[in-house]
Amino acid sequence: MKAAVVTKDRKLQVMNISDPQPGPYQCLVKIDACAICTGTDSNIISGNFPWLVETPFVLGHESTGLVVKVGEKVRNFRVGDRVTRPAGILPGERRDGIGSNWGGFAEWGLVVDTDAAKAAGLTCSGMIESSRRSLPSDVDPVSAALSVNQREILSVVEKLRVGPQSRVVVLGSGYNGLLFSLFLKTAGAGCVLLTGSAGRESLARKTFEADLFLDYKQEHSARDIERLLGGKPDYVIDAVGTQRSMGLAQRVLGPQSVFGRYGLHEFDRIGPLADQIRSRHKVLELSADEVSATEKWICLWRKGFFDRPGMCDGTVPLDEIGSAFERLARREALKLVVTM
Repeated sequence: MKAAVVTKDRKLQVMNISDPQPGPYQCLVKIDACAICTGTDSNIISGNFPWLVETPFVLGHESTGLVVKVGEKVRNFRVGDRVTRPAGILPGERRDGIGSNWGGFAEWGLVVDTDAAKAAGLTCSGMIESSRRSLPSDVDPVSAALSVNQREILSVVEKLRVGPQSRVVVLGSGYNGLLFSLFLKTAGAGCVLLTGSAGRESLARKTFEADLFLDYKQEHSARDIERLLGGKPDYVIDAVGTQRSMGLAQRVLGPQSVFGRYGLHEFDRIGPLADQIRSRHKVLELSADEVSATEKWICLWRKGFFDRPGMCDGTVPLDEIGSAFERLARREALKLVVTM
């Protein structure tokens, strides 16, 4: 089968690798789509990511496909189920000298029936567990791939207590930051101020419902932001995770503000800044659990909630995945889905 592999010299290359063979608790999946997570996937390719595995490895973690075969001890999946996060090589495993950094950019993959495996006393990694909930069979491949990231952010927002009086600052206009804006407004937040690239202001306001937008390249004082918001923010969410974004967070946080960090772009440099914020403010751990948000996502999807211009910039075939990353790096696209 074909798969997108990060080579030893950290190049992304589509190559042929051996097909996966399902074990007793595993399902064989025909992967049909995998969305690019621009920040995470790019940092994994370059080696600038907190959790790396030995190269070469198969990339990709926003994948989806249909179950075509189930192992003899599988209890919770059936042939024809649409699943998310199938991996050509499962995380933690290697095949023919190739490992997995989640492994979703592949033509064939595996998911694990983690509930059945755990009942038998086996352990499963968190990433493998996140695939344990199937989606309705009528969800199309692109929507299903996009749902991974969407359900992650939705699950985080559902942990926040926001209402009509809530003022929230979201740092970053990448897909995560924009989704935070959208789901915060859906949850009833009164005012969401987004900081990011000036070229994304219209998209942020029209598609992702941000009330206010500031160009991150401009210097903005805490007083400026407080004036726009009508008071100190209740929440400041860093969806970037750089020294610059963390520095801005320090400036705008008020005495009663709550801070949450979701981005990790400069994870090796922001530790001291995070410690400073933690010593002065309440900090929320914004860990995602997309399985918990599945029912909510399905309800929104059935209502056509995600049928918005700019929610996805289209699809590219697996053989052209390199050009997709180039488009994203040039900011010619926000979100692209690779089809197999």
